[in-house]
Amino acid sequence: MLQQRIDAELLLGGSRTSTGTILTVPAGMQWNGSIQLTASIAVGGTCAPVVTTAGTDVSPAAGSVVHRLSLSGLALSTVSEAGTIEVQLRAPEGNDVTLEFTAGANGTSTVVANGYLTP
Repeated sequence: MLQQRIDAELLLGGSRTSTGTILTVPAGMQWNGSIQLTASIAVGGTCAPVVTTAGTDVSPAAGSVVHRLSLSGLALSTVSEAGTIEVQLRAPEGNDVTLEFTAGANGTSTVVANGYLTP
């Protein structure tokens, strides 16, 4: 739990149910936050939503998987799962970077990210 006061303009979060950008970290800033993934599948197959980093000189490196769920569906049965992790994402001085969501196929998935920026 956060033990310090954070100015409102430094709070940054986002959510998605489809593939795309969750949030953008401004150049020279670090985002500290939690990411929650949920997924459900009601057919045979796999639903594997994933959260990755994107941008030049982002840390962790561009394309790094920072959170993933992997569900295997069963015929005539619904499988659901959720997970939350803590993440730090750093943008270099020269450019913004993003946190990206790829929705799982064959099911439904959601991502929610909430956190704060620090220099």
